[in-house]
Amino acid sequence: MINPEFKRNLWLQFSLHRLIAMPAILGLIFFTLSIAAANLPGGVALDSVALILFAGIVCLWGTRSASNAVIDEIRDKTWDQQRMSALDPWTMTWGKLFGATAFNWYGGIICLAAFAVTAIAGERSMTLSAGLTLVALGILMHAATIALNLHLMRSDIRAVQRGGIAWAVVVIAVMFAPPFRSRLDTTIQWWGTAFSYGPFLLGSMVFLAALAVFAAWRSMNSALQISTMPWAWPLGCCLLAAYLAGFADGVGLLWIGLLLAMAMTYAALFTEENDIALWQRIVARIEAGNWQGFLRSLPIWPSTLLLSCCFALLLLLSNGQTPPFELPPSFAYSPLLAVTLALMLLRDSCVYLFFAFSSKGKRAGATTILYLAVINGLLPFLARVLGLKGLAIFFMPLHLGSAWTMLGVALLHAVLALGLLNWRWRQRVLKDDTAA
Repeated sequence: MINPEFKRNLWLQFSLHRLIAMPAILGLIFFTLSIAAANLPGGVALDSVALILFAGIVCLWGTRSASNAVIDEIRDKTWDQQRMSALDPWTMTWGKLFGATAFNWYGGIICLAAFAVTAIAGERSMTLSAGLTLVALGILMHAATIALNLHLMRSDIRAVQRGGIAWAVVVIAVMFAPPFRSRLDTTIQWWGTAFSYGPFLLGSMVFLAALAVFAAWRSMNSALQISTMPWAWPLGCCLLAAYLAGFADGVGLLWIGLLLAMAMTYAALFTEENDIALWQRIVARIEAGNWQGFLRSLPIWPSTLLLSCCFALLLLLSNGQTPPFELPPSFAYSPLLAVTLALMLLRDSCVYLFFAFSSKGKRAGATTILYLAVINGLLPFLARVLGLKGLAIFFMPLHLGSAWTMLGVALLHAVLALGLLNWRWRQRVLKDDTAA
């Protein structure tokens, strides 16, 4: 628990001045507001003030501190020294997660203590559940920030170096907060069982926080260049799909799994390293029959791409599960829609690799997004405007009425993309062989 990374962060976070200032300022705030609540109409209750201060100190300021734990290493060019240390990934993760935010937790614990005292004095019934939920929310936001920063630190996304990931996590937390706000006597139906609101919210936060800590540990492994088998990413997708499908009593589980796997594939595809040198090493391990080395070298996005294909085949075989969203009135649903989406995901992955394998592939992500927008949006619209319905169908098969035609066009797209990728691969490999 008390490891060198944790101790180092404690020394950075605490000083005598900060140790005294935090409780003194918080005490002054509580004292002032208690007098205001007693003497002025419309005063805010102290337990509510304590929760607001906790959210500000731990969830907002703490998320910023967690982000700086990685950003400062990049800015100060000390990350390479950390990678050379003898600390294992879990020790490093634990040290940054709770060491870099220790001062925020110091203030947060004071706020929670004030909340508990005022809530008990006011005979509130949600003290323990609300306190633990807030703690889990804080850990979730800190761990998610560290995981994202570690995952993106080798990319050219400038938002990482500017600390924008911390604010992105805060915005996402605010966006998803409303569905979790409800009355205390509300019951939640999840997988056919009724749960009280408070315990369910606490369980959800603990589950999501555990996933975020696990993601931070796996990202630390990757950042320290420790190869791992690619099972955690698809497992996280399945767990999230099972959690989300529980709100509909399992209806649409396969569709939720398919859409979530597709989203995670796109997210990983556009943020991982996919240069030709990496894939040449992967192909070399396949040719040598080194399957363990092949799996350890593989990026994480092919695992959810394969998972998407599995969900699509299961939907095709089940032949009865409808999508958990409304389709356009002119769109006739067919089980082949799932396979079509999986083929389009394969096509988009090949298009990305086609640009990534180029000798000028530093902007592969932006180039891929531009061309996919042209293929899926601009060209079908232009064809429809010109009255060329057949050409519009060729560019965007999802608007078709015939399921088999939709599948055929998507398959043709995937074959063309694979052909282009194969051409690019042979061109680059031949060029490298000639140079050698």
